[in-house]
Formats: sequence, structure tokens, C-alpha cells
Amino acid sequence: MLYRISSQGDFLRADLYYRENAEEAREFFGAVAQSATRRRCFNVLVSVHHSSPLFTVDRSGFLTELTPLGGDPQHKIALVADSEELDYSHEYLELLGQQHGINVRHFRSETSALEWLRPGSQTSTLSGVDVTGVWPTS
Repeated sequence: MLYRISSQGDFLRADLYYRENAEEAREFFGAVAQSATRRRCFNVLVSVHHSSPLFTVDRSGFLTELTPLGGDPQHKIALVADSEELDYSHEYLELLGQQHGINVRHFRSETSALEWLRPGSQTSTLSGVDVTGVWPTS
């Protein structure tokens, strides 16, 4: 497993490569939480590459490490995956995270995730599909 965490202006970028198991995920999410707290940067882009899907949320550290970051509605955590299988696991992380009060969304593209992370963005998602603008009224 390799990861890189860096400040990118208004958000923290956390790239993860070759994660194979829940223990590696726990290490990564711990490093992300520590870095975000230290840098006082609470909008986080988590981009996962060439990794196994993750469905063992309780052992992954996702909830325990990221709840303090994403519990404030102003703080956002965006998840992006490089494969369909990873995207399914991110959808699951989103569902469980939201049930625990984390402001987290999964996206199919980094561009959409960055749009959502942008301060003042009014973009929301429905099952990973980006929705912007005004809903028509009848």
C-alpha cells in the first residue's frame, strides 16, 4: 500500500494505491484524519487507485477515524474510485457514513467530487449521479 496526502488549497487530497485489506485502510484513514486535523483542512478528497473493494467498514477505521471530520455539515469527504467494484464499496461507505452523521459522498469522477468540495457549492448527489441547478416545479 502507498498513499500520499497533500493540501490543495481549500481541501486535503488523499490518494491511496494498492490497498489490499482493512488493516491498511485503517492506517490510511488514521493518517488522513491526523493530517486534516493538523492542517485544519476539513474538506477531503479521497481518491483510491488499484485497490480491493472494502466492505468491512467496522474494521477499516472509516467510521472511527472520519466521524470527527465529517460530523460537521460544513466539512465534506468525497470518495472517488478508479473501478466499478471500488465505486460500489464507496457507495456502501457513503451510506454507512451518512447514517453515522458523516457528510460523505461517493463520485464516479474526480471533477464532480471537486465541484462538490468547492466552498459554497450547491451541488448534491443522488446515488453518485451529479445534480445541479433548480428542480422544475409544477
